[in-house]
This record gives sequence, structure tokens and C-alpha cells, in this order.
Amino acid sequence: MEWKFKLEKYLNVKLLNYHHKKSFRNNVYLVEVINQDNLKMKFIVKKYEKPKAGNEAFIINSLRNWGLLVPQIIWNDNNIIIMEYIDGILLTDLLSDTNINHQDWVNHLARWLYQLHGTIRHADSNCLCKSDLNLRNFVFTGENNFYGLDFEEVCYHPPERDLGGLCAFILNNDPMFTQWKFRICSLLVENYSKLNANTNNYQLDYQAIQYYLIEEMKAAAERREKQRPYLLAKIEELGGELNIFNSSK
Repeated sequence: MEWKFKLEKYLNVKLLNYHHKKSFRNNVYLVEVINQDNLKMKFIVKKYEKPKAGNEAFIINSLRNWGLLVPQIIWNDNNIIIMEYIDGILLTDLLSDTNINHQDWVNHLARWLYQLHGTIRHADSNCLCKSDLNLRNFVFTGENNFYGLDFEEVCYHPPERDLGGLCAFILNNDPMFTQWKFRICSLLVENYSKLNANTNNYQLDYQAIQYYLIEEMKAAAERREKQRPYLLAKIEELGGELNIFNSSK
């Protein structure tokens, strides 16, 4: 395969093995290689269906230069990206681990989002946002740090869009709509709000967060045919509440 040839040629390594990782749009591989000094290393190789790798590489490099925690790009052309492998726990797995104190990591997730939004911020309150808020696109390293993955596209919205959208992904991830997940969402918004209050005159609009949460829930209902009736019922229920970001919920 083309990506194997480029990996070995441009990194001057030998491929030992690879594992195909879950991805809805492109082919993503976790690879293990060995270099000329017999040092084994792991990388992520992303093979694009369309020649757009250069766009994502540019975005990731820019975010990294601005101090955001994202993987380092090792090599790329317009079809393939070879990047640093981040060893950690995916956010989707964090939420299913009952042995973890979830409050320990929520603040770090809020800080990562806040830093992303601070990279580009317009006078109309729109800022750089993460297009794909899937829980698999956030990795907790266990060093009080979150890394963001997958930047094929970015968008510009108020920060409430990312907060509401991410809360929707958290709530409708199995087990769905549990009380402790509502508390996680409340804590995420609360921690973000504290960071925002310390450095910005802009005040979060909690109704806007709820609006974006419900919009993402509607999108999830469209994607998930079997869960659609349940999700639509929860959307109606949540839409009638004045403030779902209540830590006592």
C-alpha cells in the first residue's frame, strides 16, 4: 500500500505491524515501526479518501504553534498524514470507567476547549470551534492534559456551540442521560465559565448552550434510527427545562 511505502521511505524506518482504527471518513492506522537504532516507535497514519490531508496538517500545525495540545505532524503530503501517537484514554472510555473520579479530568477538558476558542476570536463573539465533537476525538493522557484529535474541518461559532454540542455527545453516549453525566456537563460548563470570567468580558449564554445541545441531539436522532424515538422524547423533555446545567440534577 502507498502509505506503507511512504512511511518507511520518509521516516527511514521499517514497519513492524499496524492496526486499523475506527474512523467514519478515512483510513486511520496505528503503526509500530523500528528505526536504524533499533528503537521501536508508534505513529498514527491517516490515509484520506480525497486529497485534503494538507488542510488538516496546516490546521494542526497552527494550533500546535499557538500552544494547543494536539498531535505533532511528523510528515504529510496531500493524501497522507503521519503524526504523533498520543498514548492515553479516549473521552468515550473515560465516561465508561466507574473507577475514575470524573471531576478530576473535567476541568482539563474545559481548559482545552477554552484555549481552542482563544486562538481566534472575533468581535461578534464567534471563535474557532471544533467541527467534530465526537468523544473519540479527545484523549486524556493521565498527566492532567487533554489532546484534541481530528481537525479535517474547523468552523466559527460562539463558544456555546462547542459546549452544548459536547454535552450532547456526553449525555447520549451509553449509558445515556444518567444523573452523573448531567453533573459532568454542569461541571464542564461551570469550569469553562470560570476561565472565561477571569479573562474576558464576554458572558456565556446558558440558553444558547442548551440550544446547541438540543440541536446536536436532533442530529444524533437523525443518525441513529433505532434510538430515534427515545432521543426525540428526551429532546422534548430537555427543551421544556429552563436550565439543564444544574449540578444538583
